[in-house]
Amino acid sequence: MFPKRFALTGGIIMLAIGIISLIPQMVGSIQGLPALNLEQSYGLFLGLFPMNILNKVTLIVFGLAGIYSASKKFTDLPASIKFSRYVFGVMGALAILGIIPQTNTLFGYVPLFGNEVWAHAAFAVLGAYFGFALTARVPNQKIADKKFTTPVHGLR
Repeated sequence: MFPKRFALTGGIIMLAIGIISLIPQMVGSIQGLPALNLEQSYGLFLGLFPMNILNKVTLIVFGLAGIYSASKKFTDLPASIKFSRYVFGVMGALAILGIIPQTNTLFGYVPLFGNEVWAHAAFAVLGAYFGFALTARVPNQKIADKKFTTPVHGLR
């Protein structure tokens, strides 16, 4: 799987999870969960992942961004690489914040604890792989697009 395919697949998965999690029947009870300042659409998605409306909207935005970056013209791989790097940065930061007890609710607005940590960490690892590890295989488009001309007398 290459960065463009990761952007498309990851985008579709994030968009689907974000949309499906908006269905009230898919969100479980908030019993046993910490109180939040923003409890709109708050509960355990599929009984596993604590989510509220900010989680869901963020997933939808990331999903649309992934699909958009993958739908760029065929030779435009840097958009999907950039998307992969953003996924790594944001999801990695959210996974780390979810581990720390003082920030695992992002100051009372976003639940980042429990299985959310593992989900964010998985996306971060995939984003790091497709955003950084595979970039050596992608030709540098900026250099390839420039037309370098050599003077007739050569370089001195």
